[in-house]
This record gives sequence, structure tokens and C-alpha cells, in this order.
Amino acid sequence: MLKFMLRAGMKYDFNIKDIKYLKILYTNENNNPVYVKASVKRMDNREITACIKYEENFSIQTPQDITLSIVREEGLYRAQTKLKSYAFNEPYINFYLETPEDFEYRQNREYFRVTADYDCLYHVKNNDQPATFDTKIFDISASGISIILPAPVFSEEDAEIEILTGERIIKTKVQYIRSEKINNDYKLSFQYTEISDNDRDFISKMCIQKQLEDKRNRNI
Repeated sequence: MLKFMLRAGMKYDFNIKDIKYLKILYTNENNNPVYVKASVKRMDNREITACIKYEENFSIQTPQDITLSIVREEGLYRAQTKLKSYAFNEPYINFYLETPEDFEYRQNREYFRVTADYDCLYHVKNNDQPATFDTKIFDISASGISIILPAPVFSEEDAEIEILTGERIIKTKVQYIRSEKINNDYKLSFQYTEISDNDRDFISKMCIQKQLEDKRNRNI
């Protein structure tokens, strides 16, 4: 785990397992900006190793100044740094970056959890037998969801949740993350493993609208 300075003056810990992905903005041979989505393989105080999918005849000038974004659940951390070199390692291409000294934090609103009270159906294997629970959502974001159950029922395999919003029914595959006891019930948290882009966009807009409503209510 590494400590980085945010430009707001605060220190922040980065743990690789909490990073969703990296975004790297570089300039190609035609001097055009190119965004690539990358996975982080290694990170220390001197160097970050990232990888992208292999492309035949891939070539960019190095070293060069780039923009690095680290995408996490709560938001995006952006910094200017240097792409030192790259290497082919099929089926990937490895990028070797200088580790920035500081980052600028930008809240990613679409991944912010908001409280919700929608009905939902939770389909899961309970003791290796298919089971369906008619329950309620506790909170939701464009990346995951929490539901309320009287007991922590989950499986190692992906389960399915149907969200009944009133406007549409959203079906998504989910993976169990953790559970937390709340009064006499349990809050089970999941991340989406299979969801359509349209449904994710719908949830994102729903979360933003709920945030604006909550802000207006606090100002009344």
C-alpha cells in the first residue's frame, strides 16, 4: 500500500486491489491524443506497471509525458507523469510509468452509492438449491448494490438481482462482496458482474437525481 499526496493537501493510501482500472492519455505517432484503458500489475514509489491488450504493430514514442487516471469506487485520481517505455508480453503490452508525486481527486458521481427503497428479487443458490427472496434495496450505485435480508444468504457463484424501479425492471448478475448486521437484519453488498450499458446508464442518472434531491432537501 502506497501513500500519495492529493493536491488538496491530504495524504491518501492506494491499494492495488481497490483500483478498478487505469486510464492513460498519450500522443500517438500522428500527434493525436489516444485514451487506453489498462490494468495495474505493480505499483511502488518509483514505477507503475500497467498492461493493455496486445495490438499487432503497436508503436508509440517513449519517453513521453502522459495523463494517468486511477479509477476507484469512490472516484477518479488524476496526475501528470511520464511513460518511460513499453514492452510486448503477449497477450498484453506492458507500460512502465513513473509514479506521480501527487494526484488530483475528482469525484465520480456515477459510482457514488445512494440510499434507495426499491423492491427487488434476489435469485441465489441456497444450500445448492435455487432460491428467490422478495426483498428491498438498501443502497445502489452504477457499480453495485446492497439489499436487506433476515440472514446472510449468498453463494460463491454469481447470483441475479431484479430491480423493480417502477419505470423498468433491471436484471443484473452480481457477485457477493460482504455482509453487515443492521438491527435484526443483514445488509448484503454486491458488485455487478453482468449488466447492460443502458441499465448502468439508467442507474447512474437515477443516482445523480437522488443526490440532487437530497441536496435540495438539506437546504430547505
